[in-house]
Amino acid sequence: MANERAILCGAVPVGSLPFGGDDPLQLHLWGPAENIKLQINDIRSHLLQDIPSRFHDLVEIATYVYVADQATTRGGDGVDVFGENWRRKLFFRIPVRSPGFWNQEEVLAQLIDMLSFLSEDEYFFDFIKLAGKPPSQLHLEFGGDAPEEVILFSGGLDSLGGAIQEAVVAQRRVALVTHKSTQKLARRHRKLEQLLAKHTAHAPLHIPVVINKNKGLGREYTQRSRSFLYAALAATVAEMFGLSRIRFYENGVVSFNLPVSAQVVGARATRTTHPQVINGFAELLSLVAAKRFAVENPFLWKTKAEVIKVITAAKCEEMIKFATSCSHTWEMTKLRTHCGTCSQCIDRRFAVLAAKAEAHDPAESYGVDLLTGERTEGEPRTMLASYVEMANDVAEMSALGFFGRYGEASRILKHLNGSPDTTALQLFELHRRHAKCVTDVVDNAIAQHRKAIRKRLLPGSCLLRLVCDSSLAAAGAPVSHQPRSVEALPDNFMRLKGEYWAIRFGGNEERIYKPDIGFHYLRVLLQNPGTTFSASKLDCHVRRRIKGTIGAALGVADDFSPDNSIILGDLEGEDVIGPEYEQSLRAYLEEIDEMIAAARESGDLAQVDKIDELEKQKLMIKSMLSKAKGLGGRNRRLGDERNKVRNRVGNAIRRTLKKVEQYDKPLSEHLQRPVLNLGHTVSYIPRSDLTWSTPPIEKT
Repeated sequence: MANERAILCGAVPVGSLPFGGDDPLQLHLWGPAENIKLQINDIRSHLLQDIPSRFHDLVEIATYVYVADQATTRGGDGVDVFGENWRRKLFFRIPVRSPGFWNQEEVLAQLIDMLSFLSEDEYFFDFIKLAGKPPSQLHLEFGGDAPEEVILFSGGLDSLGGAIQEAVVAQRRVALVTHKSTQKLARRHRKLEQLLAKHTAHAPLHIPVVINKNKGLGREYTQRSRSFLYAALAATVAEMFGLSRIRFYENGVVSFNLPVSAQVVGARATRTTHPQVINGFAELLSLVAAKRFAVENPFLWKTKAEVIKVITAAKCEEMIKFATSCSHTWEMTKLRTHCGTCSQCIDRRFAVLAAKAEAHDPAESYGVDLLTGERTEGEPRTMLASYVEMANDVAEMSALGFFGRYGEASRILKHLNGSPDTTALQLFELHRRHAKCVTDVVDNAIAQHRKAIRKRLLPGSCLLRLVCDSSLAAAGAPVSHQPRSVEALPDNFMRLKGEYWAIRFGGNEERIYKPDIGFHYLRVLLQNPGTTFSASKLDCHVRRRIKGTIGAALGVADDFSPDNSIILGDLEGEDVIGPEYEQSLRAYLEEIDEMIAAARESGDLAQVDKIDELEKQKLMIKSMLSKAKGLGGRNRRLGDERNKVRNRVGNAIRRTLKKVEQYDKPLSEHLQRPVLNLGHTVSYIPRSDLTWSTPPIEKT
C-alpha cells in the first residue's frame, strides 16, 4: 500500500514494526522530546487521581490518533486524488496504564471498527505497558454545581442549537466540551459563552481543550478522527461527574452523510455523528466504563434550518452571527468569518435563508455570496452546482426513487432504533424537507432578482445564473437539459428497488417495506392471479433466486410461471445447501414422485417424455442433496419436510400481510380474502376489475 505509516507514541520500542519502519512518526505527550501538549482548562489538578486509568488511557490514545491523522497526508486536496492515497494504513504503538484491557480482542475490534468507518483508514494497534508515570500536566478543576448533561460544543450552529436546547429551553446545568483546533475562534467562543449565560439561570461550564503540536505535524486538514478525541474528552468529563451519557448535536442531513457530490465523498465526507459512529462510540465507552454508556444525537431528525428555528424560537438569534461553520478557518478575518465556498458554508447559508434568519447572519461575513457571488471554476463551482442539483432531484423523488438512488440510506437503517419501515420513511422525509428548503430558497431568490437575471447583470458563474442559464452541467453537475418528466405510476404496483419493497394500492400513496421473503411470495402471487401454486415449488423457486439469503433481497425472476419446472441447471455446482433450502428440495422431490406415479398410471404413451424429464430432475436433486448430506442435521421424513415448507411459506405470507395491515389498511383488507388456502397450495384471486403492475426488479 502506498500510504503506510507507523506511529510510535512516547517511549516505546522502535523494532518489529509491521510496516512503515523506515520513517516512523514519533509522538510524545511529555518528556524531553515532547512535541504535543494537551491542555484541558478549568479542571483541578488534585482530582487527576480520580480519573480511572482506562479513561486516562482513552484520552491519550485519542490524542495520538488525532495528531497522527493530521500529520499523515492523504496525498493532496484536489478532487482527482481519491484512491489509495486517501485511505491510509496506520500502525500505532502506544504505552498505556492498562495494556491488558486495551489488548483484549473485543476492545481492539471495537476501537478499530469505529475508527475505520469514521476516517476510512486501516488501523492497527500495539498497546504496551506505560513504563514511567508522566507528570501531572492535565489540570482538572471544576467549580459550582455538577452538570446534568455533558455535550460537545464546536461553536457551530448545530452545537449552539444543542447548547440552547439544553441550557436555555430545558434549563439544565450543562458542561460544554470544546476542542479548540485554532485560537482564531477563541473570542467567538467566549462571546457565545457570555450570551448563553445571559439567557439561563445556570451558566454553562465551558471546558476548552487545546492541543498544541509542532508545526511539522500539521500536514492534513481533513481531521476525520477529531470526533473520537471529542468523545473521549467528553466521556472523561462525564465520568468525573458520575454521568453515563454524552450528547453530540448535529442535524440529521449531515449526520447521515449521503454524498451531495463527488467532492464530498469517502474520507473527505465527515462522519462525525453518523449513527454507526455514534453506536461505535457508545460500545467502546461502555467497555471502558464497565457499564452502559450512552452517546446520543438529539438533532438526528432535524434539518439545519429546523435547528436554526430552535435558536430563534428560544429568542437567542443574536448568537447566530457568532457561531462559526466554515471549514477554512485559516482564511478567516474579523470581517469575513466564512469563506462562502466550502460545503459547510453552503449548507449554513441555505439553512439561514430557509429559516428566514438572514437578519442575524450578515451577508458581508461571507467571502462569496451564496446566490449572487462569482465562483471560480473547478471545485467551488462544482460543489454548489451539485448541492443544488441533488436538492432538485430529492425534492421530486418518491420514497422508492430515494432508496434506489442512495443505497447508503438503506444500510443506515440497521444502525437506528425503531421499526425499519417507519425509520425508512423518517429518513426519506428528513431529506425531502431539506431539499425543499434548498429549492424554495433558490425559487425565492430567482423571483427577487428576476430583473438582474434577465438583463444578465449578475456574474455568469453565480448560482442564480447557473440555474437560470441551465448551466449546472457546465459547472460540473450531471444535469439533463430536457424538462423533467414525472413518472405516471399505476394505481396498483409492487416493486423491489434496491433493498426495499414499494407497494401502491388503489392510487393511494406508496408504502415502503423492509425486505422479507414473504414479499417475494406475495409478488409471485400478484403476478399470477387466479393460479394455484404448490407451496414447496414456490418456496424452492424463490429461494433459488435469492441464493438462500433472505435478507439480501436480490429479487425473484420475472420469468416464473406455474407451468415451468425449476431450472435445475442453475443449481449445479452448489456445494452447500442451507437447511431451509434443503427442506424445499426434499418436499419437491416428493411432488416429483407423485407426478411420476400419476403419469405411469395414466397409461398414456405421450407421458413417457415427461416421466424421463422428471426422473432427470429427481436424480439431479438427489445428487445435490447427497453432496450436502449432514449440513442440515439429522435425517427428516419426507412428510415432515413438506409440512415444514407449507408452514414456512404460510407463516411468511401471514407475516407480510400483518406488516401491510400496519401501514396500509385498505390493501390489507383487500388481501385478506384473495390470498387463499395457505396450506400445501396457495393462490391469489382478486376481483375482476383489479390488475397489478409488477415491473422488472431494478437492481442498484
